[in-house]
Amino acid sequence: MASKLSCDKKKSRKPLTLSAKLEIIKLSEQGMSMTEIARKLGLARQTVSTVVNNKEKVLQEVKSATPVTTKVIRKRDNLIADMEKLLMVWIDDQTSHKVPLSRAIIQSKALSLFNSMKAERGEEAAEDKFSASRGWFNRFKERSQLHNIRVQGEAASADNLAAENYPLELAEIIECGGYTKQQIFNVDETALFWKKMPSRTFIAKEEKSMPGFKAAKDRLTLLLGANAAGDCKLKPMMIYHSENPRALKNYAKGSLPVYYKSNSKAWMTANLFISWFTDYFKPTVEAYCKEKKIPFNVLLVLDNAPAHPTALHGMYREINVAFIPANTTSLLQPMDQGVIATFKSYYLRRTFIKAVNFLDSDKMPGPKQNKLKTFWKGFTILDGIKNIRDAWNEVNETTLKGVWKNLIPELMDDFEGFENPVGEVCVNVVDMARELELEVEPEDVEELLLSHDEALTDQDLLLIEEQRKKFHEEEIHPDDSPVTIKEMKTQDLEEAINHIEIAMAIFEKIDPNFERSSKVNATLSHDVTCYKEILRERKKKSMRQSSMLSYFKKISCQPSTSTASIQQPSTSTYTPSKASHKSPKRIKLVEELEDDGLPSPDLIQ
Repeated sequence: MASKLSCDKKKSRKPLTLSAKLEIIKLSEQGMSMTEIARKLGLARQTVSTVVNNKEKVLQEVKSATPVTTKVIRKRDNLIADMEKLLMVWIDDQTSHKVPLSRAIIQSKALSLFNSMKAERGEEAAEDKFSASRGWFNRFKERSQLHNIRVQGEAASADNLAAENYPLELAEIIECGGYTKQQIFNVDETALFWKKMPSRTFIAKEEKSMPGFKAAKDRLTLLLGANAAGDCKLKPMMIYHSENPRALKNYAKGSLPVYYKSNSKAWMTANLFISWFTDYFKPTVEAYCKEKKIPFNVLLVLDNAPAHPTALHGMYREINVAFIPANTTSLLQPMDQGVIATFKSYYLRRTFIKAVNFLDSDKMPGPKQNKLKTFWKGFTILDGIKNIRDAWNEVNETTLKGVWKNLIPELMDDFEGFENPVGEVCVNVVDMARELELEVEPEDVEELLLSHDEALTDQDLLLIEEQRKKFHEEEIHPDDSPVTIKEMKTQDLEEAINHIEIAMAIFEKIDPNFERSSKVNATLSHDVTCYKEILRERKKKSMRQSSMLSYFKKISCQPSTSTASIQQPSTSTYTPSKASHKSPKRIKLVEELEDDGLPSPDLIQ
């Protein structure tokens, strides 16, 4: 019956109308990902992908359609459409920096972007014109679903009065809820150019001229957070513009050291934040409270960014949400008081460490600069994720506690603060850069660390769009070979463990410092325990399977008794049934065999 209903449902499916195809193309031009479009319109992602990939064919259908069909269709110039996509990236960037926007400011930026893109495209765009009129703005506002854009003054500076009063207000909330330092959390977003070198290095200079090598402006967004006690560090949430980067092929995203999400602008949205809040934050904090044997009753402190919806308040009775007043982030937001800056300095240092290790291990002849280019070209988003993991692990409990002093001074009276490590890291990076024969000074490192959160220029936006297109081409698509999670073969696992044990024996043999080699070997032995346990279970399972197979083969080879040779007291002949062989022991072995994915003994016989 169910099959019949499925068939009837398939028969009732109708082809997409021309207007539906145009809606898909319109949403794609606005920067929405195929998955987002599919979800919004209730379509399969494959359908959306097909329409977008055949965009020119669809537009040709529009041209050849009858006037009745096309009278409401207005195809915009490609240059203007491309400009609007970058304009939305800029608007999101300005919003993240709490910069108020007006119609005039947006019109001015649109005209500036259009002229920059026109100049870059040369003769092919020579005839394109754009005036950023009020009519265009109204249509753009409607197309882009922009809300609450109103004429405002200059960007407000830090509100010192609000920053002075809010800790008192928050103290009342804390007292009323009975929250301890372990139960108070803060998270904040930050941009990260995950593949960027100091501007004076030869790599940074060559990125401006080498085709396919402009990775510096590839940006992602991170959400970093922890509690005021510093003993519950949340896994970073990472938002990237690629849904399925090739570098992550065959990796289960749930196993990554980041909570991975994507959208076309690599930016935080209210929907993504709610997803993090419900799917990650709640269960993680609940498990932490259970482990620490404290009540699951927490306070999450956020700034008032548009991506942090007020609907979070009251979503769960165990989680209270408090919002820091506008224009006080730089003064009060804990993650913004040194945690994010420390993390970024560690990330940069980790990148240079990887480069130094690559040059030390690489046997390729030639100057260091050529080797470094090879390393940098092969530095993928997977390497970036590993760096994020290592840099975030390096941020210690002292740093995570020390940044709460301005927001909850009453609870931090026993804490004297922390020493910001950024200066020390800058010196480390400069030393490593010189080892790599790169031209880097401390001020170059400081400039690079600050550049992550600077407002985007027209040139930045053009480079970001270029990178987005490049990485989109490299993304895994549905028509590619199917993605399969990589398999850890027993033979490879055993070989890897043997290599580690051989290395441990060599360390003990060659190192005159017995205490040092013992410490290293103990660490290695402990870290590889999980793999040894997997290997042990697999061997145990293999032995059980071999034993069962041997048992069934043995009984299948025994000669069966002919019914004619069995003389019974009665005149009837006794014929042993198939069920007579199925003793409880045999049934149990059959079940174990089938659980292990092996064939039934009846098939073996």
